[in-house]
Amino acid sequence: MQGADEVCVPYVEDLALIKEAVLAAGKIAKDAFLADDAEIWDKSNNTPVTDADIAVNDYLEKVLMAARPGYGWLSEETKDDHSRHACPRTFVVDPIDGTRAFIDRTHNFAVSVAIIQDGISVAGALYNPLNDEMFEATLGGGAALNGKAVKAVDCDKVEGIRMVGYARKFRRLGWPDMNCHVANSMAYRMALVACGQAEATVAFTPKSDWDVAAAQLIASEAGAVVTDLHGKPPSYDGETTSGLGVICAGKTLHALLLARITPVISQFEKSDDKIRDFGFMGTIPTDRNLEDKNMSDGENIQLLHLVIGGELVDPNKTEFKNLKEVDFVGAYANFADAQVAWKSAAQRTVDNAHMRYFVLHAHELIDPDKDGIIG
Repeated sequence: MQGADEVCVPYVEDLALIKEAVLAAGKIAKDAFLADDAEIWDKSNNTPVTDADIAVNDYLEKVLMAARPGYGWLSEETKDDHSRHACPRTFVVDPIDGTRAFIDRTHNFAVSVAIIQDGISVAGALYNPLNDEMFEATLGGGAALNGKAVKAVDCDKVEGIRMVGYARKFRRLGWPDMNCHVANSMAYRMALVACGQAEATVAFTPKSDWDVAAAQLIASEAGAVVTDLHGKPPSYDGETTSGLGVICAGKTLHALLLARITPVISQFEKSDDKIRDFGFMGTIPTDRNLEDKNMSDGENIQLLHLVIGGELVDPNKTEFKNLKEVDFVGAYANFADAQVAWKSAAQRTVDNAHMRYFVLHAHELIDPDKDGIIG
């Protein structure tokens, strides 16, 4: 086996190589996305994969291993050969991080490649081909987005932060209100923190080395702190490639988030029925559907909003004088349409303060835990 001095090149040379590779690989992914004819199947662990994932993986393996034959290889779409334990450096690859986003026709996926040495990332490139965003970093060399240096934003409170994550989970845990939005790709979520488009991202479900290796370096070089849910920094030379979730945020905010998460993890580890007690922490299809900011035109989430009105006993309370006389305006699949109907109906109440109209979020009443299970 060749030694590190014989095989390894300066970090910037490795970065130049993987940037060129992910740019070309991103074109493969983008062309497949635009064609919208990908073949989809499930892996043994009920995780979707497409022929686009495989095409990108095969391209990256061919190009990168030809350029660095002495490096190891670890990819989500290739059986782990444990070469990372034998080689001085290893490519860690997620051909399309955010395959579900790719399938759901949203923009939140990326091609991710890192190079690791001694268990840590030393170079990383992450490319979102639909948004034409190239995130990059080298160990000790800072992070950049499309060639411009980026810096993570820190906060001294959790309230009101821009959080990339599923609001349902945070509400269930009793966290304060945050501005939550969804991105299916874990790597892209961390990149958004790195460039200041969000203050934090937290993932409660297990993540693999290929999910985080490139993005963790980019976020760290931008000034963010990245750990698992125990507060432990990631290491990429373990026997397993899976880790316990992710916390990514500025130093002060990370400490605040970790303080909230620590007692939850303690309870989780003590639970004798984790599905019963913490099943709500898993990701469900309706969570992923909330990527509505980037959904294609015409796509919609069908949630039940009712618009009703009636005469109240007291205009500041919710007791109706006569439920038999309640006016049912309609049922609507989204809040925007319900709000239009509510405004129209509310205009008729000007001369009677006791006559009030309401938007009833019925989907929240039948699923108060926001866990996708009724009852």
